[in-house]
Amino acid sequence: QLEQAVQSRSARSPLRPKDKLLIFPADIRPMKGQTDFLEGLLFEGARRPAAVQRLRGLTVVVAGGCDGNQTYCQEVVGLTQRVNNEGLVNVVVADQLKDDELAQLYAASLGVVLHSRVDCNPRAVYEGLVTNSPFFATERTRLPALVQHLGHIGDGDPERLSEQLADFVEFCEAGGFAGRPGEFARRHLVEADVYRKTVEWMDNKYLTGKSLDPVIRSEDALSGALGGGIAGLFGGGGGAGGALGGLAGGLAGIR
Repeated sequence: QLEQAVQSRSARSPLRPKDKLLIFPADIRPMKGQTDFLEGLLFEGARRPAAVQRLRGLTVVVAGGCDGNQTYCQEVVGLTQRVNNEGLVNVVVADQLKDDELAQLYAASLGVVLHSRVDCNPRAVYEGLVTNSPFFATERTRLPALVQHLGHIGDGDPERLSEQLADFVEFCEAGGFAGRPGEFARRHLVEADVYRKTVEWMDNKYLTGKSLDPVIRSEDALSGALGGGIAGLFGGGGGAGGALGGLAGGLAGIR
């Protein structure tokens, strides 16, 4: 769907491959950092107001449903309204989207935003690369060195966010990445090749790996510790210590 979206975009707008648009694809929850990002877009109280003005005309689509924390989701909506009321940056909270709709947004976007407080190599980065969209991410996104040249990795400093984002947007509009994200995807993100490499790795481990000690079945490992039932764990004297010691040993055997 991502590849089809790129082809459709190219046929529809051959002279304008990308819009002045960023997509922030993540469930709305504190660890994804939507509020931190939106606060950095506010002109009022900004340490670098000129940088916020450089973002004039930019649209940011927050694509993700509320992940259960209603208080946080309301905070995101409130910050969105504040940013929009200033009239410089337009923020759209799109909630959950269908796959084809998300693919079209990836294809139209200058870049993919990931402003996580805690994350580990999220797949949204690679979905963006397939559509030739570089990333704007924080160090805490923990992207591997192999892809770090295909976007911007910031330090997460809220006072510098607007300036770094303006630099990123202007660099993308000027063609600074020169198609490198898409070329990387065509070379390294081919599903059949990835699957083949995974199978080859498993074959190699099967042929060269060392035999491990027999694994204790979970029911056998826990039977000694829990043989006396829950009462045995919380009984008087040294019973609890002995039972817990047996449980720890059993779990070590499982691992």
